[in-house]
Amino acid sequence: MMMNDDINFMSLLAALVASVCVITLAVPGVMLMISMRDSQRRSNRLAEHLQRLNQQLEQQAHYDGLTGLANRTQIDLSIEHCIEDALLKRRHFALIFMDLDRFRLVNDAWGTHVGDHLLVSVANRITPCLSPQMTLARPGGDEFILLAPDTDANDAADLAARIAERLKRPFYESGQILQVSLSMGISLFPDHGVTLHDLKLRADTAMYNIKQQGRNGWAIYHDSMMQKAWEGARFLQDLTQAQERNQFELWYQPKFYAQRQTLSGFEALLRWRHPAKGVLLPEQFLDLLEKSGQIVTVGRWVINEACRQLRAWSDEGHDDWSLSVNLSTAQFEQPDIYEQVYDALTRYGISPARLTLELTESTALCNLERSIKILNDFARLGVTVSIDDFGNGYSNLLTLKNLPARELKIDKRVVKEMRENGKNIKIVSAIIDIAHIMNMDVVAEGIETLAQQQLLTQMGCGQLQGYLLARPVPAQEIPDLLANLPSR
Repeated sequence: MMMNDDINFMSLLAALVASVCVITLAVPGVMLMISMRDSQRRSNRLAEHLQRLNQQLEQQAHYDGLTGLANRTQIDLSIEHCIEDALLKRRHFALIFMDLDRFRLVNDAWGTHVGDHLLVSVANRITPCLSPQMTLARPGGDEFILLAPDTDANDAADLAARIAERLKRPFYESGQILQVSLSMGISLFPDHGVTLHDLKLRADTAMYNIKQQGRNGWAIYHDSMMQKAWEGARFLQDLTQAQERNQFELWYQPKFYAQRQTLSGFEALLRWRHPAKGVLLPEQFLDLLEKSGQIVTVGRWVINEACRQLRAWSDEGHDDWSLSVNLSTAQFEQPDIYEQVYDALTRYGISPARLTLELTESTALCNLERSIKILNDFARLGVTVSIDDFGNGYSNLLTLKNLPARELKIDKRVVKEMRENGKNIKIVSAIIDIAHIMNMDVVAEGIETLAQQQLLTQMGCGQLQGYLLARPVPAQEIPDLLANLPSR
């Protein structure tokens, strides 16, 4: 009996041990299976996440984040595919380069957020002009590229005209009314090239040609444009080396008291003595100086050279001669503009009263608080501040009352129109009267006829300047110029 009990106990114990072993072995297995399933789920989630991330990266790699249009990479791929298809099927297509005119002014005046909204609106305005087969891209900045398959010269011209027409309507962005235009250049396959590089180069060249002609238009490429582009590139290269090669000069145009007809001072005018083209006027290179960023360093040189010339005149016994110097917008915005002027005056021992700084109304009013501070500093120093080109554009005499300016220069275009427009005569007369009330001297530039001289003198204009009275000359020719002036 005891033996049977022992056997039963041992059997039960063995079964229990076996169960424990089975359970012990099963638990890790189950846990392993659970872990494997969890790992699989996590792997699947990770894979999905990576797939979405890859899709996002792919989107970013080929499409513009602001407008959703194709970017530079994508449009290049599309053009390459279009070239292959056109070669195979003997088809035509057009490539149109588009650039917003003066877009930088929008960013400067209202901020990049308004500029960004405008870019999106422009893209939305262009899109309805396009067929589903066309691809519009924004490679960057304010540039757009349009790829138009199965398009010949006539079709491309019609398309550019439609786009230009749609952009004539004003845009309304963040409470601002904005009027913009496009400059467009067109290249055609295979007429203007059969490679990506050639087609883009020629479309860009045609667009640049429109920019040179005044913007707001379109043109189909032709070979003469490339010659102009090469000449423009060489001209820019020459300009970047002009200051280093001492090719810039200051010429001096006399100003005269209107009533006494005697010398009142000079204005310093920049000239570039080009080695092949001769002496060039500012309108031939000033825009390039600004675009290339050289205007600041050249402007610094002008201030220094003007003060050096004043010193030379003093040494010749002409301590009473004064000189006006123009400040560009970029130069006036330099943080050390006051120090530049002060250092030059100190270096050559010049009385500040002999120097006049001319800046346009738009420059002075761009950052009014800063302008008032800087111009007050110049006024305390004794330098005369003159508002240049007044009457050209949106002029407002009332806004000038906040500026410590002592002189107002009436723009030469306003003077020219006096003889053609009786109403304009009344406007000039009112400008002179109000300037006098504000204790400002008035200078009229661009005097070319005796009638203009007499009329402005009768109106009370204090000083006159123009080709009728004397042309600008280099410093060494001033004695002869003054000696040959008519008796006054």
